[in-house]
Amino acid sequence: MDYFTPNFKSYVVPNSEKSGRTPVLRNKKFIEDSLITEFSQVKTIYDIFWRGKPYNPETSSFLSYKFYTYKESAEIVTNFASGLIHLTLKLSKTEAEKNSVLQRQWPVALYSINRPEWNLTDRACSTQSLISVALYDTLGHDSMTYILNHCKAPVIVCTVDKISRILLNIQKLPNVKIIISIDSLSEPSGPRSGPPNLNIRAIDILKQWAEHYNVTLVDFDQVKEYGKQHKIDHHPPKPSDIYTMLYTSGTTGNPKGVMSTHENYAHAARYSSLGKLDKNNTPVILSYLPLAHCYGRNVENYNTLLFGSIGYYSGDISRILEDSRDLQPTSFPGIPRLLNRFYDVLRAQTIDAPGLTGVLYRAAIKEKLEILEKTGNPRHEFWDATLFERTRGFISKRLTVAGSGSASIEPQVLNFLRVVFCIDLVEGFGMTETSAIGSKQEPGDGTSGNIGVPLAGVEICLRDIPEMSYFTSDLPCPRGELLIRSKSVFSGYYNEPEKTAEAFLEDRWFASGDVARINLDGTISIIDRKKSIFKLAQGEYVAPERLENTLQKFPLVSQSFIYGKNTMSYPVGIIVPDEAVFMPWAAKLVKQNKSFKDMTKDPIIVAAFLEEIAKYCKESKMNGFEIIKKLYLEYIPFDATTNKLLTPTMKLKRFDASKYYSNTLDNLYS
Repeated sequence: MDYFTPNFKSYVVPNSEKSGRTPVLRNKKFIEDSLITEFSQVKTIYDIFWRGKPYNPETSSFLSYKFYTYKESAEIVTNFASGLIHLTLKLSKTEAEKNSVLQRQWPVALYSINRPEWNLTDRACSTQSLISVALYDTLGHDSMTYILNHCKAPVIVCTVDKISRILLNIQKLPNVKIIISIDSLSEPSGPRSGPPNLNIRAIDILKQWAEHYNVTLVDFDQVKEYGKQHKIDHHPPKPSDIYTMLYTSGTTGNPKGVMSTHENYAHAARYSSLGKLDKNNTPVILSYLPLAHCYGRNVENYNTLLFGSIGYYSGDISRILEDSRDLQPTSFPGIPRLLNRFYDVLRAQTIDAPGLTGVLYRAAIKEKLEILEKTGNPRHEFWDATLFERTRGFISKRLTVAGSGSASIEPQVLNFLRVVFCIDLVEGFGMTETSAIGSKQEPGDGTSGNIGVPLAGVEICLRDIPEMSYFTSDLPCPRGELLIRSKSVFSGYYNEPEKTAEAFLEDRWFASGDVARINLDGTISIIDRKKSIFKLAQGEYVAPERLENTLQKFPLVSQSFIYGKNTMSYPVGIIVPDEAVFMPWAAKLVKQNKSFKDMTKDPIIVAAFLEEIAKYCKESKMNGFEIIKKLYLEYIPFDATTNKLLTPTMKLKRFDASKYYSNTLDNLYS
């Protein structure tokens, strides 16, 4: 492959190619990290927040039903941080415990939906060099207990509805000494996130319950008041201090605690913000991406770096459009699951609309898509001012840019939304281990099916994966495992030195486990996943995630779990059909009215479904040994709360799924 063509979008570091690896790629606009001076004074998350106070003291920084300026936010952060240290010192029983508190770098767990208090607590932790440990709001009892014990957090800051869940497991949580309720424990009813049946009697029982187990239960305002009365000087962190621990999804076992330093996330925020600072136009974002996920965390950090405002959603993802239209954000960090929903709604209102409306939209979108492909421009002077005036404001009338991250998005969805929103909608890639950054499409890039080029401050290359037949010498495009090097890359997995050693190669290259391709134009595409492969009896390797991603595009399939044994020559599958498509199809086969459950158990339907799958897999150019030979149709969807087969970020927990369906899988192979 020729890396030095004029239209190659990445910068290729000269003489960086090694045996079994591609050359190193960087961002073409920002070749040398040392030459980038914008935000160079920002070394920590503490710097990000506190530089905003003197510059824009009256700018609204956090929005929900109440507005906080940077000045007001700074006062809350200082008082809460002081109160946190004061309360923990007060409860320390020995000099050794007091010294441990004063040495800082101990964990504070956050267990809540996105709210201003979540962010304020995170800033307070930075103000005193404490480590924030984020727990997904949707975590079940087992995962919550595992993480709290693994990180040994003595303090939990949570919404009032989480208190009973913690106290139910408190005998399994020997490190927990303090629970701080974000919601008031003095009022008869809490703020919007509190359960509707919250009352004084229920609060009294919670307090007695906590006291019974020698746990101190206070609320956010009480801790602020302690701090106001017992001010403690700021204890700013060093760049090398741990800023946060985020726990990976744990798709193959217990989640790993990713330790990220202040330098890691400050670097990510800096390089996500380059060229975007405009003090005359305050950026506004809607915070709905879970703050226990790196994507949501980095979005808030770099928005704060740009002196922006943050509005918090209502807590109900089904109301996300109402929340967004109320706030009118200037940018929108999207995820494919949500963007697919927007696509379905807008498609029905435009190109699938009946009559003249549909005719006009089909003509306009066809023309705009042709222009997008040729020029990368999603805008059109005539159509945007007339036909697309309404769709432009679907999310927000002030929207100028949007992104898609956390998973791949279908090209037709991405391009459709670009032209109906009339904005740059860019796809990007990042990981928990890289503080959410890695690569991103540049504004004005109208291509799809790729994750763009390396972000400024990031280096990327590929290495051979012989066991999967991916080689950097492949033609026309090199393929291999994606390696990333950057100051944003984490310091290690907490208390897991062996897994940390496995993740890093020489010179601090992080092995992502993702299989990528460097395209002819210098962009990068994720094409597979390395870590979940299994070997069949004949010695062939199978990557189940790639097969599942292929099946996801088949209309009859909603969810799938592909499984294989090294003693068998073929894979099998557990498949959840898409009920809306499956039921009419199945009814034609059996000519009977049956329930969804009964249809999935009918042997005629199962056999026909398997034939359809095999046909589709062949059309999708799958190898013969990759095609499932037997399947089980499941009528109960995989989820994160009931059968717990999905992580909070909707990834399949492969290890748990194999245990859950153990008997079924054995039967399929019998």
